[in-house]
Amino acid sequence: MARMHGKDVRVYLGYRDVSTDLASVDVTANADTHDVTTFGAEYVTYDPGLGSWDASVDGFYQTNSGGSVTSIERQFEALLGSDTAGASVLSIYDGDADAVGNFGILCSEAILTKHAQPITVADIVKINGTLQGNGRAGLNGVLLHVLGADSTSTNGTSVDNAASSANGGRSNLHVTAVTGTGGTVKIQHSTNNSTWVDLVTFTASTAASCQTLTVTGTVNRYLRAISTINSTSSVTFVAGFARF
Repeated sequence: MARMHGKDVRVYLGYRDVSTDLASVDVTANADTHDVTTFGAEYVTYDPGLGSWDASVDGFYQTNSGGSVTSIERQFEALLGSDTAGASVLSIYDGDADAVGNFGILCSEAILTKHAQPITVADIVKINGTLQGNGRAGLNGVLLHVLGADSTSTNGTSVDNAASSANGGRSNLHVTAVTGTGGTVKIQHSTNNSTWVDLVTFTASTAASCQTLTVTGTVNRYLRAISTINSTSSVTFVAGFARF
């Protein structure tokens, strides 16, 4: 397995590629535990509880006085305290996210709980924030569609995971642009790389947006992303899947 290096990482937050805005992202997966120790026990016993994740994000302040959100500072301002579905879905990919099969970390939607903007005389103005995520983070993901525009319905390149898994997973879709009436993206799985079955169906994309969906049960050995694009339309997106 190749080692992951920061210079090769791409980061997607909501409907934006924020890779050039950020200096660091630290993701932590969390799991609650519950003490179930009895009086007669000889040692402490815990049962598993709910999963969550959090991330510390550091970036560089950029002025953005227009109405659209085109900087990380404006994006943070819009996300502070917000629980808008999909607005803060986080995906991180290795290898410049330029090839199907690149390793990824896929996180659910989150709430930005802190937003600081330290200013010093002798340095570039930076910003930082803390995201607290709803649900389990997918720490073993793969990129299934490189950021790019599909203007016709497309069956993506498949990824061979060597074996099936039994615990479901998370799939993230980041749509950065749409023309016309857009289209629909799905994740499919297969046992033989020939016969395909829908695993995840995202809501039709009609504008820049983001979605995260989880599935339970068996995820077959092979995975791919497919798109169904409406006439005279296009959808620019990046998509991946992480097994639990």
